[in-house]
Amino acid sequence: MLNINVTLALTDVSAMWKIALPAMFLGCYCGVVLRTGKFFAFFCKALRPMTSLGKLPETLGSFFMLCLLNRYAANTMLAEFGKNGAVTKSTLLAVYLMGALPTGIYFTIFYFSPLLITELGWNLGTAFIAINIGMSTLVTIIGFVWNRLLTQHEVSQGLQESCYIAADKTDLVAAGKKAFKQFGDIAVVFMPITLAFAFLMHTDFTKEVIAGLDPFLRWFNLTAAGVLVIIAGIPTLLAAIGVAGTLLQSGELAFQDVIFVLLIASFFHNIYDGLSRVLPTNLSIFGVKTGFNVTIVGTGMYLTMVAVTAIIVLYVQTSFFK
Repeated sequence: MLNINVTLALTDVSAMWKIALPAMFLGCYCGVVLRTGKFFAFFCKALRPMTSLGKLPETLGSFFMLCLLNRYAANTMLAEFGKNGAVTKSTLLAVYLMGALPTGIYFTIFYFSPLLITELGWNLGTAFIAINIGMSTLVTIIGFVWNRLLTQHEVSQGLQESCYIAADKTDLVAAGKKAFKQFGDIAVVFMPITLAFAFLMHTDFTKEVIAGLDPFLRWFNLTAAGVLVIIAGIPTLLAAIGVAGTLLQSGELAFQDVIFVLLIASFFHNIYDGLSRVLPTNLSIFGVKTGFNVTIVGTGMYLTMVAVTAIIVLYVQTSFFK
């Protein structure tokens, strides 16, 4: 039994590493390149309205662009600004939240949308897409409000000038060397933590905890089909969408229950993802204290949005469909 659990854990973590590690390296490389030369100067100026709205240094404009491309790269850039003292700890947390919308757009449009439309149809699919982007938008707005109201903005002159100093030259070879070093610093923390978590997920204790969710979920009057979707969605929301589509087609899951069930699946998936991927990544990029803080604030804020949205959907569902 132990050998089977070890094999399953290694299989899971290997699948994660095959996707995450190349993305991390690419993210580090893009992050370094986009912080140099004309790329950096262009994005500083192009995103000036956004940074001005948030009372942020112009140099953070590239952060929002990177969130659309690779969140690992964006976080690496933000961590460097924090370590250099270019932004305060409060501003760093606020900016981390501001990245929710561009990150949410990327994942929703390119990651979830094809499966959502295929499995659930245009009506349910586009509704869930709109809800996801709406929740990300609210988190971003909270980040902007936080930074405008609660943060003292004393931007160092060196940071502002670096946008224009960096515009002189881009050295792709030097960027590769720097990116490889950054990637190594991240991977040496990320890999052991995710490996340990993968082993934990396949222990009898964890299986008992997951099984214990069943009575709790049924308290919300969820059918067996709904519970199945939620449990399937804990490791990946794609599985929840696929299972929901299959059960919807067979008639075992009611049309009006799909959005609520997927939101509950999203809630538990984000807890799982926060512990298994987001926290290890943030610890390796930001350091222990800051990494823990941004994970708690970012994941906690998004979970709050999901919970509030699920309550609203449940109210509408019980008021108009029951």
